[in-house]
Amino acid sequence: MARLAYSIINDADPAAPVLILGPSLGTTYALWAAAAYRLADDFRIVAFDLPGHGRSPRIPDVTIDRIADSVLEIADELGAESFFYAGISISGGLALTLALKAPERVRAIGALCCGAKFGDPGMWKQRIADVRSGGTRSLVPATADRWFAAGFVDEDNAAGPMALEMLAGTDDDGYIDCCEALAQFDLDSSIESIKVPTLFLAGSQDPSNPPETMRALHERVDGSQFTVVPDSAHLPVVEHPELVADRLKTFFNSHLG
Repeated sequence: MARLAYSIINDADPAAPVLILGPSLGTTYALWAAAAYRLADDFRIVAFDLPGHGRSPRIPDVTIDRIADSVLEIADELGAESFFYAGISISGGLALTLALKAPERVRAIGALCCGAKFGDPGMWKQRIADVRSGGTRSLVPATADRWFAAGFVDEDNAAGPMALEMLAGTDDDGYIDCCEALAQFDLDSSIESIKVPTLFLAGSQDPSNPPETMRALHERVDGSQFTVVPDSAHLPVVEHPELVADRLKTFFNSHLG
């Protein structure tokens, strides 16, 4: 059995090409729900929970590479010799890892709001200390400003508060495990080796992985594409799921042959 919990969303056509979706740090597979249903007419959608998040157990000594192994286990369990993959934030780092680790299996990737590395170890050390002292719920106010463009959480839209509640409910130890994995993650010297068709997607107001740094990443991957979702920050999949789904659908459909 795969080590990560996953859900198949709107499994109308089991013969459709598999698209695996990965969530951001501190959220669950449900982060993708609004976009996933817009993609389900063309793909068999599979969304998973990160280690120690949602329904997934913790993975001892977790690294991004080991999470990638677990994603491949999901594909194996589904009988998918090849699959599409899209991930946001930490799971965008997973997209890059999978493209390098298993290019013979990954048909194309969508790397959303991510980088070849995420900040510096000192930043993650502070984040871990904050969680140990106040729990994941203590991160909600500052995280809201990173995740969403100004004014989004004040709109008459439950999506933002629901995503923040995922963070507040995330197991402290599971969150810390993934922070430690991110502190070690560094693909900067390998990015040019990616040969899998790649779409880099940025949020126009993302303070963590701004469009200019994601464009620079795109320019290092031959043949990759780059797009920006307007009026969004670090979680455009929540703020504008229709735009994210449209861009992913167009890109992945162009690689179905």
